Amino acid sequence: MKKGSALLLMVMISAVLMVLAVFLLKMIYNCHGSVAELVAREKSFWLAEAGIEDAKFRLKKNPNWYTDLPHYPENDVRWLSGVAFGEQLALGEGTYKIVREKDKFKFYAVGRSGAGMVILSYDVAANVWKEI
Repeated sequence: MKKGSALLLMVMISAVLMVLAVFLLKMIYNCHGSVAELVAREKSFWLAEAGIEDAKFRLKKNPNWYTDLPHYPENDVRWLSGVAFGEQLALGEGTYKIVREKDKFKFYAVGRSGAGMVILSYDVAANVWKEI
């Protein structure tokens, strides 16, 4: 064996192990980010579901209850998530906003938790909800 070949071999093995460590750390970081997004979305969904139940309760108490004037187009995500008037309440680690337009048989619930947001619409006549 030549002098220094063992040192060169160790340097090469160390470099390969460092590259593998960087790839492993990148995978862990990406998985952590994906899981955090999924958790925020799941929390947002359940907050929106709570908003649907709250709005059903309010509508049962007062059939003329509304939070905003009619808006077109229907199911406008930008309007609902931003400037729509609604009743916003904090619950747990997030908030929900319920929006019902005057003289419409539909209302919306916007759940937010962290970076997650889910919007559900509820058709009062058909008694069904769907995600927008």
